[in-house]
Amino acid sequence: MAAGYHETGWAQNLQKLFRGFLFIPVVLALIGAALAAAAIAVDRAAPLQSDGFLFTFLDISTDGARSVLSTIAGAMMSVISLVYSLTLIVFTLAAGNIAPRLLETFANNRINQVTIGLLGATFLYALIVLYVVGEETVPRISVAIAIALSVISFFWLVYFVNDVAQRIMVDNEIGRIQKSLRTAIEHLLKSEPEEKADDRSEIPDSEFSTVTSTASGYITAIDGRALLRLAQKANGFIEVLVQPGSYVIEGMPIARLYDGAQDLDGSDVCPAFQTSYARAPEGDIQFSIHLNVEIALRALSPGINDAYTAIGAIDHLSASLARIVQKGVPTAILRDADDRPRVWLNLLAVADILDTALAPLRQASSGNVLVTEHLITAIGRMAIVCLPRHRSILQRHLRQIAEDAARTVAGRSDRKAIAGFVHSARLTLRGQARAQPE
Repeated sequence: MAAGYHETGWAQNLQKLFRGFLFIPVVLALIGAALAAAAIAVDRAAPLQSDGFLFTFLDISTDGARSVLSTIAGAMMSVISLVYSLTLIVFTLAAGNIAPRLLETFANNRINQVTIGLLGATFLYALIVLYVVGEETVPRISVAIAIALSVISFFWLVYFVNDVAQRIMVDNEIGRIQKSLRTAIEHLLKSEPEEKADDRSEIPDSEFSTVTSTASGYITAIDGRALLRLAQKANGFIEVLVQPGSYVIEGMPIARLYDGAQDLDGSDVCPAFQTSYARAPEGDIQFSIHLNVEIALRALSPGINDAYTAIGAIDHLSASLARIVQKGVPTAILRDADDRPRVWLNLLAVADILDTALAPLRQASSGNVLVTEHLITAIGRMAIVCLPRHRSILQRHLRQIAEDAARTVAGRSDRKAIAGFVHSARLTLRGQARAQPE
């Protein structure tokens, strides 16, 4: 099942810990401080012999060591300020020109986190070693390591600047978002039985008790395994009414308990539902879909009017949605070791996933001939790999696009061109119907 349906609250909190510019930079900086202590201990425990080659190679005076270490420490602080400033500038550009919710993915960028952490580690290392440099004591090995760290920091800084330059290119960012979406989709479809038309009949037709939410916020994770264990232990059935990405308010029903599960208390079931004030990208397919659609909608707004960015977003999104219509979604039923149904997870249907993506794009591109034609072409590409049971969904979206075009496109030749694209996509669907009979 999707990651969002199997993550515990502990796993969700661990993922939050690794986001942003706090945990990883602090850990790396502390490693730099520990390395300084270790290098100083090595210098004191095994001082270099004055007649050895290594001593000659690393020979440096007290004033020279202090000058090198103070230069490194000062430079690292200046560069850290520069990196933070550059990162915030990129945040501002991304929020204003691409999509505000991209800040979530920018803050999670490991390159940014490692850059700040490495520079901080080099600064602390140089500062601590500088503190122990005395008139008669020159930690030559420690100074050499400080120089090596500064060289590594320089080349990593070059890599960081290159990554920043790549990330502010909208096409590259769209590709990264879709890579994340496809990974989530593949995780959803991986080694799971497919949904069946009669899956919902597994839900008991009997009396039930209701579990309500104890807090307001977005559902970021549902621990399906924990619910399966509870239902099996109580010899009952649990129907989940919400899904990752849903917003719930305190007192809102989130689950129904059937048969023996009615003896369970809300305090037993509620810990399986993780809530937060903001949506989490992990395990929430709609989050990545909304992010890609947001980029396209922003590009189509009158203030920006960037049709080709919208076309790029549509093209990449069609590749991700194609995996859904090609494979379908897994069953929403979780079964115990005896193959008895125990839990119903409220999974998104294929129609809901496609509506989430295609409906806003159709509405925003209405009247824009160029984008509308590419949207139809994208649906035609999905039709090539579409399962027979999903063809009606694509046909419905083609019909809605044709209806909107007939109402909003003024030019007769433009309407005729759009009709041609719609006809071609329908022919693709019919061809697939003949090639893959029901």
